[in-house]
Amino acid sequence: MHYNRLYNLLCAAALLCCACASGEPREPVNRRASSVETIALTEINRQLTEREKDSIEVIIYRKDWKMDYHPEGYYSMIIAEGQGKKIMEGSTVELLCKVQLLDGTLCYEQQKRFFIVNKTNEIAGLHQGLINRRGGDKLRFVFPPHMAYGLLGDGDKIPPRAGLIFEVEILNID
Repeated sequence: MHYNRLYNLLCAAALLCCACASGEPREPVNRRASSVETIALTEINRQLTEREKDSIEVIIYRKDWKMDYHPEGYYSMIIAEGQGKKIMEGSTVELLCKVQLLDGTLCYEQQKRFFIVNKTNEIAGLHQGLINRRGGDKLRFVFPPHMAYGLLGDGDKIPPRAGLIFEVEILNID
């Protein structure tokens, strides 16, 4: 039943987009979305997020991973605990990351990443998932698209709207 509703909402959104298109370039019009548009888009977003969560939970169950769900929408598990310094907002971290799609397709293997937590450009999920973790921790995260590379992907190996599995080792914290 909810797939028919989702289909109808997607069709309505597509019609709204098509109705605005013409062959001539126009100046952008600054306007707020109507309450009907806002309600429709909010409902579409809610349903997509719910479906993504269900898909992720099926994968976690099949792999028999014992993961914690976080209210922000991601999942995490500690593979090995480290004894190092705790990561706080503003910490500079050096990580070793392996990134896979939810189907197991390898995107990036054992790549080093450096960034400042909650300060530099990195996916939202990593910023949130690393707070209060320790140097030496080995972790697995599963991020839905909105906490990873979103609607566009990374323009290289990660496609649009892709949920991701990150296996992370925290190498250094400054």
